[in-house]
Amino acid sequence: MKYIIMDLEWNGAYSKKAHGYFNEIIEIGAVAFDEAMQPCGTFHEVITPVVSKKLSRIVKDLTHITQEELEQNGGSFESVMTAFEAWAGTDAAVLTWSNTDLLVLMENFTFFKGEPAVPFMAYYADIQPFCQKRMGEDTSQQMGLSRACEQLGISAENSALHRALDDSRLTAKVFVRLFDAEAFAPYLRRVDEDFYKRILYKPVVLNDINHPLIKRSDLAFSCESCGTNLHRKSKWIFRSRHFCADFLCRSCKKVYTGRVQYKQTYDGVEVRRRLKEKEKAVKPEASEAE
Repeated sequence: MKYIIMDLEWNGAYSKKAHGYFNEIIEIGAVAFDEAMQPCGTFHEVITPVVSKKLSRIVKDLTHITQEELEQNGGSFESVMTAFEAWAGTDAAVLTWSNTDLLVLMENFTFFKGEPAVPFMAYYADIQPFCQKRMGEDTSQQMGLSRACEQLGISAENSALHRALDDSRLTAKVFVRLFDAEAFAPYLRRVDEDFYKRILYKPVVLNDINHPLIKRSDLAFSCESCGTNLHRKSKWIFRSRHFCADFLCRSCKKVYTGRVQYKQTYDGVEVRRRLKEKEKAVKPEASEAE
């Protein structure tokens, strides 16, 4: 299997065809490795935009890509992707730092080819959480590539940050430094019909307490001090994406606030529960006049 570490740059513009904001890819860079993590080639091309030929100031300032470079050296999306497929093969594992680049790539395939399927991607992995876990970092907070390089002592001094090829090279240095085949295996997913359904699925937070997917047992709490079943004192209200209610322990008289969130995902409903004891109100001291 060939591992391809890919990075993209894109220009955002409004598109009537897309019925909204569209992220049009203007550059692709990639580094290939074999199963022994030995480098076996690079790929770099710029793409001439057609949705908006004018680059946004943010993109120009961030990437230093110029209008002239795209007009003189750029190819069409279709021709560049055909060249990339010929370079990558059809059995490659495409790796990106976070899945944002993957979503933009699928968005562009949908726009230009009519469907989100990426022909050169047999396997896919978001290597950001893998690398963060290998570094002992909290995976609930996304880490930027430059910070990962800094913590690993990988210099970006001679790299053009926010250019696709140099960013893919830096990502490769981080990945190769942390790579372990057994540890990485759970992150690698085969790209099939289910993969695209899963990646495109939009999770929804349920806000109707009577929704059939809500289990009433998840709305019950026990006292954290004595284990007694708590008595709900107030109606459930929905705020800040959670159902909230006050509870009383009839044994030790403690009062709590219970919070429950139901998120419908591709695999089912995720439930998050939290119980917090309410602070007792402090009565004001009587004044001397009283």
